[in-house]
Amino acid sequence: MIGRVLDSSSLVHWARRSSPYVSAVIFSRAEHEGYIVPVVTTAPAVTAALAQIPDAAVAVLDALVRMEICVVDDLTPGSAPGVAEVLRAAGPYAAEQLTAASVVHAARRRDIPVVTSNPHPLVTLADRMGIELEIDLIP
Repeated sequence: MIGRVLDSSSLVHWARRSSPYVSAVIFSRAEHEGYIVPVVTTAPAVTAALAQIPDAAVAVLDALVRMEICVVDDLTPGSAPGVAEVLRAAGPYAAEQLTAASVVHAARRRDIPVVTSNPHPLVTLADRMGIELEIDLIP
């Protein structure tokens, strides 16, 4: 299992430079010569993070998204059914859970852990679907 999925909480930590752990996760991906060990995130997670960070931190998040090691899953008509499958487990809270559903979907497709400081919404969705989701909790 290589790579990590970054949810909006880990993106906020990265942009604010508030977690040495998140920095270590990201920079450890860049240390593999000859091949890329990706960090994956989703367009909804980037959007949610941008809404939570100060303007001065936007450039830091933008730099991550532009790194060769970063893969951003778009929410497209092709990926919408898979994200909706996860989102269905949120029931009446589906609209609020779009970001979490996109992160669970990305982690499940790639079979890699999610780096987060807020595992509850991710684990709840995964459990309701019967998905094993590995969490890489930010200390």
